Parts: sequence; structure tokens; C-alpha cells
Amino acid sequence: MKKVLLIAFYFNQTNAIASKRLRGIAKYLPQFGWEPIVIVPKSNINYGNSFENSFESSLKNSFKNSNFKVIETDYEYMTDRWFNKFKNKKNTKNDTKLKSKNEIEEVNENNINDKNKIISKNNPEETSKLASKTTSKAISKAISIAGEIFAYPDGMKYWYEPAIKVSKEAIEVNNIEAIISSSWPVTSHIIAKDLKKKYNLKWIADLRDLWNLNPYVKHTFIRNYFEKKLEIETLEYADVLTTTTELASKKLKELHPQKKICTIMSGYDIEDITNNNTPKNQEKLNFTYAGSLYGGKRDPKLLFKGISELIRENKINPLLLSLDFYGDNFGLKETAEKYGIEDLVNIHGTISHEEVLKKQKESQALLLLSWNNKKEEIFLPGKIYEYLAAKRPILSIGYKKGSLKDLIEKTEIGYHVSTLDETKNIITKFYNNFNESKILRYNGNSEVNKYSIISTAQKFGSILDSIK
Repeated sequence: MKKVLLIAFYFNQTNAIASKRLRGIAKYLPQFGWEPIVIVPKSNINYGNSFENSFESSLKNSFKNSNFKVIETDYEYMTDRWFNKFKNKKNTKNDTKLKSKNEIEEVNENNINDKNKIISKNNPEETSKLASKTTSKAISKAISIAGEIFAYPDGMKYWYEPAIKVSKEAIEVNNIEAIISSSWPVTSHIIAKDLKKKYNLKWIADLRDLWNLNPYVKHTFIRNYFEKKLEIETLEYADVLTTTTELASKKLKELHPQKKICTIMSGYDIEDITNNNTPKNQEKLNFTYAGSLYGGKRDPKLLFKGISELIRENKINPLLLSLDFYGDNFGLKETAEKYGIEDLVNIHGTISHEEVLKKQKESQALLLLSWNNKKEEIFLPGKIYEYLAAKRPILSIGYKKGSLKDLIEKTEIGYHVSTLDETKNIITKFYNNFNESKILRYNGNSEVNKYSIISTAQKFGSILDSIK
């Protein structure tokens, strides 16, 4: 079997969406003639929750029984490297040892407080507050500028040396024929580029997130100039570029017009699927959301407001409705209270991934929240693939058009809405259907079958075979 080196910074880190894509590729690529040897950094994360520790342990044990090999390299976080350099040095003013990021933040806060005390001797309290705010902004600005300089091209750049060393050894020992590098971080592609130049191997650069063209990444003019130059010079050596949506591929073509660019979507693992999933609670129409709210960018306000208005209009009975949230709870309680539906919102906190999958399959309907912003147009949230596997109806709330809306409409797995009226209409439709049969019907069509991670791996295998 032909062998391929998979350079994947995110692979064995808990249950990140990026890790799912890369583990799925490694798991199923052998079915298509390519055996992966995966280069990953050692995971130094200490999880407080026992189920996270359990997941990490069982995950690594599963690698031993797989058709791919995982090689973990040494890795030092950028912040740790810099803190370690200075941890034995004393602060000349307060003789403080900087041992960790937390201590640095503590020192900064102390400095701010000292300034405020000095100011407050001669000025009113408001002057002190203003000084504190100004100082905080100055510190944040300084940190931002430092990040632009020291985190170029990304904060994982110190993975380059141990990864390149281990990768060279793997190539020379295992007769490897190809490389797949996946970003973020872009350091993965820089490693692959140097390996390509030395060994002249086939190379696919997989951009799960775009590099310079990512609408969420903002840099200074100078950083943008060098970043763009680095991307062009790095990816020039790649045989094929891949992205996760057609819109992202189209955008990438603007910067790399001469390159072959292919769209390879992520997918669900068929092992996560069970057919004929039956809602556990048939007394209430429950919507389940499992995941992060990203500091409020994934905002439930449209949903909460719609439900609140429907209750006031006597179109739905609140006693028959339940909203279940698993994961972080950023602003949930306050927003629910604002719209007077706090009794309907159940905040369960974080649970294991195994439990998440179970809850999703037992739900009447699944809720998907994405940022209602044009920037979201080219993206597909990884959660959509889990929802495809759950085989339950979906209510998606986000930007009015784009990759997510297209997928939902093509597969008929639910509805994507972006306005208050649309939200109220779909909630009413779900509510009426529930009242008729007590179980919402799942209507996904055969298009759903195209979104499995096996299909993802097959496409990577086909592209590797096609490169001369």
C-alpha cells in the first residue's frame, strides 16, 4: 500500500471539529490505497473533566488498532517558550518572578491598580476609572502589536523544528510517496513545502480555513503584505489545494489562479449513525443545541424573540416547548429572561461527546446557530455533519445565504432562516406537526449520503492517485 504523510497539528486534541476531519481522513484513506503516517504534536492539555481525560485516553488507544500510524512530536507553545526564557529573571521594581501567563496577567493588573492609587490621591474617583481603562487599552494594544510580530506566521511556529525532523525520518524510513498538510495552523504547510522541495513528493495543501483570504483574520498592513507573499511562495509548490466549500474554493482561486483547487467537504462518520432515531421526550417539542456560542456570535436572540411573540399571539403553548443547551452558556440566562422564556430554556453545561451524540439523536429537533453576517457565507460549521448523522429535523438560524443554507436545502434535512418572520413560521410549522403526531418527521433525502467522511477520504485518495 502506498504511504502518505499527514501533517496535522489538530488531530488528537479532544473533540475539535478540525480533528474530526483529519482523523476521518486517516481512518478511511487506507480503503482507497493510501496508508497515512500522521505527524502531530504531543498533547500537553490537562483536562479538569474526567470525561475529557477518558476521551483522550480512549482516542489514543484506538490509534493502536487502526490502519494508520501516529507519530507525536515534541512541542512547546509560543507563550510557554517566551515565558520560560524570562521565568528566572526578576522584575527590577517588584522582584517578581514571571512563571506563567497567569502571573504576567496578575502583574499587569497590579501595575494598573498601583497607578490608580496614585491618581486617586489628587483626583476624583472617575479620573481613576478613566486611567484604568486607558491603561488597559494600552496594554491590550501592546499585546496585539507583539502578537503581530512574534506570532508570524502563526502561534504554532515552534512546531516547525520538531515536526520537520520527525517528518524527514518518517519519509526516509517508510518510503513515503505523498504529503497532505492541513491548516490551521499554516505552519503545517510551511513544513510540507520544505519537505516537498527536499524529497519531491506529491503534495496536497488542505486549507480547512483560508489563509490570507479568511474574513475573520485581520492584520496590520505590513503583516498583510508579508503574509500574502508567504502564502503565494509556500503554496506555489503544492500540486493541489483543497478547501471545504465551493465558495471558499472560488475565493481561493482569486489568489492562486494557476493552481488546481478542489472542494473536499468534511463529513459524518457512518459509525455515528443509527436509523429510525426516536425522540426521548414525546410530551414536549424540544430543540437541542450542542456546542459553543463563541462569545455571543452564535446568538439565540432571534429564536427567543420569535418564541416569545408566538406565545403572546397564542399560536404556541409554552408548556409544550423545551429548549436544551449543551456546552457553554454565554448570555443564555440573561437573554431568556429578557424575552420572558427562562422557564423554557434548560442549560445543561458541558457533557461528553458520546452523550452529545446520544442527546442529538433523542431530540425532536436540532438547533444550529451561526453568525448572521456575510462573512459566514463561505463556511460550513462542523456541527452540521454531526446533525446529518443524528437524522433529526434541523432549524438553522444564520446569514441569509451561503454554503450552509445550500446544504440544508439540498438535503432537505430542515430549514435555514435569517429573519424573525421566517423563524416564527418554521417554529409554528414544527409545533403544528408535533401536535399532530408527537414526533417530528425526519425528511432528509439521498443527498445526505454524499456527506460522509468516507467520501472525504475517497476524494483525497483520488486526488493523490491523479498527481503525476
